Amino acid sequence: MKFKKINTLSIKDMFLAQIEEMILSGELKPGDKLPTEREIADAMSISKTIVHEGIRELARMGFLDVISRQGVYVADYASTGNLDTLLAIIRFRGGMPDKKMISSLLDMRIYLECPAIELLAASHTAEDIQKLTQLEETMCHAMDKSIKIFAETLFLYRRTLVVLSGNCISPLVMNAFFDASISAWADYCEFIGREATYASLVQTTDYIKNGNATDAITLFKGQIEQYRRHLHAS
Repeated sequence: MKFKKINTLSIKDMFLAQIEEMILSGELKPGDKLPTEREIADAMSISKTIVHEGIRELARMGFLDVISRQGVYVADYASTGNLDTLLAIIRFRGGMPDKKMISSLLDMRIYLECPAIELLAASHTAEDIQKLTQLEETMCHAMDKSIKIFAETLFLYRRTLVVLSGNCISPLVMNAFFDASISAWADYCEFIGREATYASLVQTTDYIKNGNATDAITLFKGQIEQYRRHLHAS
């Protein structure tokens, strides 16, 4: 048996983490100009090369704007960020998105899943229904597992529903946000309840099988909005 060596964070990783924290905590605000790379390197006792590479990485993540011959500025990362930015924000908040972010993730689910339900209800095969039924059984077996495992089975069902609709982009978007949103999926399952969550999947499969997209979407949106009201009230 061979174990791999455990490495600590590199100096570059620590530099990135410190600048991310300063931005996300509000110590550095959008529009603030950073000192020169040499000044930052001297202040942090690290090489200018690490600062240079770190700034480029933070710019790629949407945290910084590098303006030729003018300098480096803190960006409006809510507008310029990407998935890496989102993951950094969630890490900073201890692994759980805030209410505004969860509400946005719920909106994303509606945008991705409702068209998929319509397409699948209008055109599906017996094999499609069989796959959804098998995933219902997987969720049933996860009833007595941890809430995280139960939530993962819900995610698998909803993603499969989108895959079966024939959309090749939406499942990739769902996968990209999986790590960032699984804690919210688990909280959703706890609030809705395992029995109710499972029953809604069984009903959804039945609606799709019968070509009833309207009721399937109404059921889906109803639980989403129920959870959203819970978020705003808590």
